[in-house]
Amino acid sequence: MGGFKSDALNSVFSDGVIKIIIAHLIKCSRQMKDDCVNHKIPLYNHEDKITNRLTAKYLNIGIGNFRYVPQCSEHFDEATDLYIGRTDITVFSCDNFCDSQAYHIIECKRIDGSNELNNKYINEGVARFFSPTQNPRYSSYYKKNIMLGYVVKAIDIPSNTGRINEMQNQILENTIAGDFLLLCNDGSDYYVYGCQYQPDIGSIELVHLFYDFSNVVRMKNA
Repeated sequence: MGGFKSDALNSVFSDGVIKIIIAHLIKCSRQMKDDCVNHKIPLYNHEDKITNRLTAKYLNIGIGNFRYVPQCSEHFDEATDLYIGRTDITVFSCDNFCDSQAYHIIECKRIDGSNELNNKYINEGVARFFSPTQNPRYSSYYKKNIMLGYVVKAIDIPSNTGRINEMQNQILENTIAGDFLLLCNDGSDYYVYGCQYQPDIGSIELVHLFYDFSNVVRMKNA
């Protein structure tokens, strides 16, 4: 699955890959939630702990074409010899052996319907793909990546997504955000939206998956 020299071909190829990754995220999230209920082992209300359990016990189990690696250093800064970003989950395929930058990123954030977490979803999640505008924290080799929202409180997900949609253009700098477009959902368990962004570095698409874990999350963080 080597990358193509044509940006258009890379985009078409990435569409199929993104669908596979989203389907796997949904499958594994459902299994994790079911296991929490069946074994009475709730999730901590903590972004990294949810991500760690999801990657360690579900995403990488079995044989697949992708490896899901948490907490990867991202974007080496030659001026300081430091990495300026750290991704929540980086998705590698055999493409990465041909080109070290050929991968997708999944940025994870908790969602509870509050303005505080909605702001963090945008400022500390979405914005990392565009800011700083000429040297963003996260790369976008295929111009498509994923935001994964852990819904930790029982809320109306579409209504909250509408609020995030309205907030984006008020918060994001030097980036025009399109509207969230519903791609699929399964009752109220999860919703998948697509959104196009127009930063200075060129058009980028983010697919937003909001998965409802509210009934299996501990009331306290620790």
